[in-house]
Amino acid sequence: MKWSLLFCTLLIGNSLWGQFYLNDIIGLKTSQEKYQLMRKNKVKKISAISLEADGSTTKGFILNQELQLDGKKMITTIANSASPVEKITNIYELSKLKRTIVNKSSIETTTDYGYDERGFLNKIISTTADSAQKKPVTETHNWYYQPNGTPARMIKFGNGMDTVNIELLTDSSGNIIEEYWFKKGKKIETYYYYYSNNQLTDVVRFNIKANRLIPDFVFEYNQQNQLINMIQISFNGSAVIHWTYTYHSNGLRETETARDKAKNIIAKIIYSFEKH
Repeated sequence: MKWSLLFCTLLIGNSLWGQFYLNDIIGLKTSQEKYQLMRKNKVKKISAISLEADGSTTKGFILNQELQLDGKKMITTIANSASPVEKITNIYELSKLKRTIVNKSSIETTTDYGYDERGFLNKIISTTADSAQKKPVTETHNWYYQPNGTPARMIKFGNGMDTVNIELLTDSSGNIIEEYWFKKGKKIETYYYYYSNNQLTDVVRFNIKANRLIPDFVFEYNQQNQLINMIQISFNGSAVIHWTYTYHSNGLRETETARDKAKNIIAKIIYSFEKH
């Protein structure tokens, strides 16, 4: 099982891919929506089991999320037989995510989130400390907005890395449609975002090897605006994961099923929850 691909849709606050608008803005929005849904339904704990293609239970798989009654802290524990236990602690203030602490083996990553007076995300500071390294690595994302609240640009910088300037282009509806990366004045990457009924459906970039635009992600939704299908494609196109999702009547996710390029089942994850 390709755990590195499977876990990317399960983690809260972790990067999905390279796109900064998708990771920072949409990723945080999705995380906040799930948090609010858990609080609305007075969920204390979410647990999951993983089934292999033959229906057997995946050995060593652990995925638990526990939310405090006051909503100020959520702890996620993840493990599988191929890697050590990972603990993710989300800390909230005024129902907004303020800090995420990820502990795995000897590595700890702390991410702090800042917001402006309108409540928009304007700063992410991520610091990774590894016992094998003398100096922690810090990365900062400073976000800037148009007067109407639409993200306009971002500056990424940190110790030991070049500054990258991110510029965003919007359509007439205010949707982000293009994301440009600049380093030392030179454009180094471009992502394209496509929508249907103002819902994000595709994230695409140019593949030099294939000499054409290839999507990184394709999304499909139901009438309740819930994500029901996602296709995740590696940059060289060699790995393709098809995800399908189902939901409980209260809106919480019920199952995730992953299939490979040939639509063979890789794994199925089944969620259950406990209330306060």
